[in-house]
Amino acid sequence: MSTSRVLPDEMAEEFWPTYLAAFEPLATRAAARHVLTREEFDEEMRDERILKLLARNHEGHAVGLTTLATDLAAVPWISRDFHVRRYPEHAARGAIYYVGFTLAHPGQRRSLVFVDMLDSLIEILATDRVVCAYDVSRYNDETLRFAEHLFARARRTCDLDVDRVDVQTYYAATFHGTRTGT
Repeated sequence: MSTSRVLPDEMAEEFWPTYLAAFEPLATRAAARHVLTREEFDEEMRDERILKLLARNHEGHAVGLTTLATDLAAVPWISRDFHVRRYPEHAARGAIYYVGFTLAHPGQRRSLVFVDMLDSLIEILATDRVVCAYDVSRYNDETLRFAEHLFARARRTCDLDVDRVDVQTYYAATFHGTRTGT
């Protein structure tokens, strides 16, 4: 496991297929768009406000990636004001982080890659004594139980509180025409 603030273009190129292999299934499983475009991915990889945790297999191939924004301004879709108001002491010392994503290549999910990435992430969060915010699609939350696994893993070594701070529900209404006689 290694960390980097900025990935050179050739390393971003190397991790892009791993990202796609892990995230493309969400394109049809989540109402919100979870899959970054190539340009958005490259932009995140170059953003020094976002720490990257990089996992490679024994042959040196890219197999896992976690992004951790240590500056909320790096995450345009969340409300910095919401987090600052809710966690003023943490905000005052720059200790509100946001996990953009954490993934393991589908072929590596039964290996220790994901667990090793979680352990590295948890160590950073506990050492810095931060509020760690993130969002999880219903599929990842209910089917893969991502949040549950993260909390269980963290509670082995850390003292932490977990709160569901917000929920956004997507609805779809199918209209079949107008009613007759009204």
